[in-house]
Amino acid sequence: MAFVRTITYTFPYDKIEELQTGTDTWLRLVSAHKLLAQESLGMLDTGVWLTQDPDGTVRVKSVTEWFSQEDLQAFATDPDVRLQEGEITKLTTGAPAVEIFEVIG
Repeated sequence: MAFVRTITYTFPYDKIEELQTGTDTWLRLVSAHKLLAQESLGMLDTGVWLTQDPDGTVRVKSVTEWFSQEDLQAFATDPDVRLQEGEITKLTTGAPAVEIFEVIG
Protein backbone atom coordinates (compact mmCIF):
# COMPACT_ATOMS: atom_id res chain seq x y z
CA MET A 1 0.00 0.00 0.00
CA ALA A 2 1.03 3.58 -0.53
CA PHE A 3 -0.07 6.92 0.86
CA VAL A 4 -0.75 10.10 -1.10
CA ARG A 5 -0.58 13.66 0.21
CA THR A 6 -2.08 16.50 -1.79
CA ILE A 7 -1.88 20.18 -1.00
CA THR A 8 -4.03 22.56 -3.03
CA TYR A 9 -3.33 26.28 -3.24
CA THR A 10 -5.78 28.79 -4.72
CA PHE A 11 -4.28 31.84 -6.41
CA PRO A 12 -6.51 34.84 -7.15
CA TYR A 13 -6.58 36.10 -10.74
CA ASP A 14 -4.41 39.13 -9.92
CA LYS A 15 -1.59 36.83 -8.69
CA ILE A 16 -1.43 34.40 -11.62
CA GLU A 17 1.64 36.17 -13.03
CA GLU A 18 3.42 34.62 -10.04
CA LEU A 19 2.91 31.23 -11.72
CA GLN A 20 4.99 32.06 -14.80
CA THR A 21 7.86 29.66 -15.50
CA GLY A 22 11.01 30.84 -13.72
CA THR A 23 9.37 32.96 -11.03
CA ASP A 24 10.20 32.35 -7.38
CA THR A 25 6.72 30.93 -6.79
CA TRP A 26 6.98 28.58 -9.77
CA LEU A 27 10.38 27.32 -8.56
CA ARG A 28 8.93 26.69 -5.08
CA LEU A 29 5.88 24.87 -6.47
CA VAL A 30 7.70 22.70 -8.99
CA SER A 31 11.48 22.50 -8.65
CA ALA A 32 11.85 22.79 -4.87
CA HIS A 33 8.83 20.54 -4.29
CA LYS A 34 10.30 17.81 -6.49
CA LEU A 35 13.81 18.16 -5.06
CA LEU A 36 12.62 18.01 -1.44
CA ALA A 37 10.43 14.99 -2.19
CA GLN A 38 13.23 13.15 -4.00
CA GLU A 39 15.59 13.73 -1.09
CA SER A 40 13.11 12.21 1.36
CA LEU A 41 13.01 8.53 2.21
CA GLY A 42 10.06 6.54 0.89
CA MET A 43 8.98 8.86 -1.93
CA LEU A 44 7.34 6.95 -4.78
CA ASP A 45 6.02 9.68 -7.08
CA THR A 46 5.37 13.41 -7.25
CA GLY A 47 3.58 15.86 -9.50
CA VAL A 48 1.99 19.29 -9.80
CA TRP A 49 -1.27 20.12 -11.61
CA LEU A 50 -2.72 23.53 -12.43
CA THR A 51 -6.36 24.25 -13.27
CA GLN A 52 -8.06 27.56 -13.90
CA ASP A 53 -11.60 28.20 -12.72
CA PRO A 54 -14.16 30.20 -14.78
CA ASP A 55 -13.64 33.22 -12.49
CA GLY A 56 -9.91 33.28 -13.29
CA THR A 57 -8.58 31.84 -10.05
CA VAL A 58 -5.94 29.15 -10.44
CA ARG A 59 -5.77 26.03 -8.31
CA VAL A 60 -2.36 24.36 -7.96
CA LYS A 61 -2.34 20.82 -6.61
CA SER A 62 0.97 19.33 -5.46
CA VAL A 63 0.88 15.57 -5.06
CA THR A 64 3.38 13.24 -3.43
CA GLU A 65 3.07 9.47 -3.01
CA TRP A 66 4.83 7.70 -0.16
CA PHE A 67 5.69 4.14 0.82
CA SER A 68 4.44 4.58 4.40
CA GLN A 69 2.56 7.02 6.59
CA GLU A 70 5.77 7.65 8.52
CA ASP A 71 7.56 8.69 5.31
CA LEU A 72 4.65 10.97 4.40
CA GLN A 73 4.63 12.58 7.86
CA ALA A 74 8.40 13.05 7.82
CA PHE A 75 8.10 14.93 4.52
CA ALA A 76 5.10 17.00 5.62
CA THR A 77 6.84 18.15 8.80
CA ASP A 78 10.27 18.75 7.25
CA PRO A 79 11.30 22.35 8.05
CA ASP A 80 12.25 23.05 4.41
CA VAL A 81 8.87 21.80 3.17
CA ARG A 82 7.06 23.91 5.78
CA LEU A 83 9.09 26.97 4.72
CA GLN A 84 8.28 26.48 1.02
CA GLU A 85 4.58 25.92 1.71
CA GLY A 86 4.48 28.99 3.97
CA GLU A 87 6.03 31.23 1.32
CA ILE A 88 3.59 29.99 -1.33
CA THR A 89 0.61 30.53 1.00
CA LYS A 90 1.47 34.23 1.31
CA LEU A 91 0.22 34.69 -2.28
CA THR A 92 -2.93 32.57 -2.07
CA THR A 93 -6.47 33.08 -0.90
CA GLY A 94 -7.01 31.22 2.34
CA ALA A 95 -5.13 28.30 3.78
CA PRO A 96 -4.12 25.47 1.47
CA ALA A 97 -6.24 22.32 1.52
CA VAL A 98 -4.26 19.24 2.56
CA GLU A 99 -5.64 15.74 1.92
CA ILE A 100 -4.19 12.33 2.71
CA PHE A 101 -5.26 9.17 0.86
CA GLU A 102 -4.38 5.51 1.17
CA VAL A 103 -3.88 3.67 -2.11
CA ILE A 104 -5.70 0.34 -1.94
CA GLY A 105 -5.04 -2.50 -4.33
